[in-house]
Amino acid sequence: MSTGSLGRQEVRATEGETPGRWGGAMVLASCLGFFLINLDATIVNVALPAIGQGLHAGLSGLQWVVAGYTLAFAGLLLSAGTVSDRIGADRLFGYGLLGFAAASAACGLADGVVSLVAARVAQGAAAAAVLPSSLALLRQSVPDSAVRTRAIALWAAGGGAALSAGPIAGGLLTSALGWRAIFFVNVPFGLLAVVGLARAGRSVPQRRSFDPAGQVSAVLALTGFTFALIELGPAGARSPLVVGPLLVSFAALFWFRWAESRARAPMVDLRELRSRVFVSCLATGFALNFSFYGILFVFSLIFQQDRGWSPIRTGLSFLPMTVLVLAANLLAGRLTRTVGPRLPMAGAQLLSATGFLGIALVGLDGPAWLLLPATLPIGIGGGLASPPMMTALLEAVPAERAGVVSGLLSACRQAGGALGVTLFGLLISAAGFGLATGLRLSAVAAGGLLVLAAVASYRWVPGAARRGAAPPVPSVRRP
Repeated sequence: MSTGSLGRQEVRATEGETPGRWGGAMVLASCLGFFLINLDATIVNVALPAIGQGLHAGLSGLQWVVAGYTLAFAGLLLSAGTVSDRIGADRLFGYGLLGFAAASAACGLADGVVSLVAARVAQGAAAAAVLPSSLALLRQSVPDSAVRTRAIALWAAGGGAALSAGPIAGGLLTSALGWRAIFFVNVPFGLLAVVGLARAGRSVPQRRSFDPAGQVSAVLALTGFTFALIELGPAGARSPLVVGPLLVSFAALFWFRWAESRARAPMVDLRELRSRVFVSCLATGFALNFSFYGILFVFSLIFQQDRGWSPIRTGLSFLPMTVLVLAANLLAGRLTRTVGPRLPMAGAQLLSATGFLGIALVGLDGPAWLLLPATLPIGIGGGLASPPMMTALLEAVPAERAGVVSGLLSACRQAGGALGVTLFGLLISAAGFGLATGLRLSAVAAGGLLVLAAVASYRWVPGAARRGAAPPVPSVRRP
């Protein structure tokens, strides 16, 4: 039995199962996979000072522990989305989960910062396989758009739950068992998601040509630019470690544009990038991760190194913000079904921007009882913006391109996270700025980017839908 017409990418239930049964299993497995990825991101940030002490790593090394993962994650997401469409989303999802569990064990066993960064790169590559395939599974297993909006909200709430649990779990595990435990905890979660996937339906692969030129050029453009930003602080703007990767990045960007315009089956249809809905969703994803993960990285260092807080106290300080992300995720699904994606996306980003304004006003020397409440609008805004953003994007493209489009959105989000960590780290460590000025500049940069993305969302994303119907998002279809 099948879910109905889903283009060329269809999920079939095994014999004797109903769509509701296997569709529910697929949604749960997808949510658990997204939970695992987000848990790792937040749990590592809290443990960074302990990792630095244990492995004698400086600020640049700690940035690479975060950015190495995010760099591989973002760089391979587009390729992973294409592979998801070619071999079947369920198969790539399972391979990614197993790879992520193995790489997490390698991180826990690392004996130096170089081996840890290498294992983190492997983690990022495996996570790149999990994320777009999990969203593609939602598109396939839930054909009704209104029900799919609720499923996407639950999927986002899985990430919100990880954001809530990660800082606390990171603080507890680091304090009680040491920093290595934050990586070992990923292993049982990964295996549990594989078990859930085994009870779900199976994806039917597409017959689609591979686009090696587009994929290689996209990876080079992203990794070169991010590498240059990471090395900008310690090496300086004129260093070959900065200038060289930047030149490679810009050349690869032109190569990507040229290759995609001439490919018979391009990885990214450039006509999709002319859709304002499409571009607005990508900009929103970039802005949300740039601001959230950048400030999370900075606060983790400031609270522990400048104020002398313990890892567990640092983790507890993030709890109110991350719990609000989870609550807002659940609310956002209902808002999107009622008023369409425009108002939740635009309003949520403006709300987050007010939080960064509060951080800039309070500053580094302000009391914690003023600084931490400024993070609450960031959590609410981030939670409210994500589900309508993903709903609008998935409804704007044909179902058979769910994998690669999910990969493109995820690549923009993770690139934003990597650049946020890099830029914020650069600002707080730059000579002549200091922590206080660096924190204010970081908050202003994040707030300004969110405002710009909010304006684009309000102007370009569809508004109210009929009650009970899916948001009326125009599709970008290929002839």
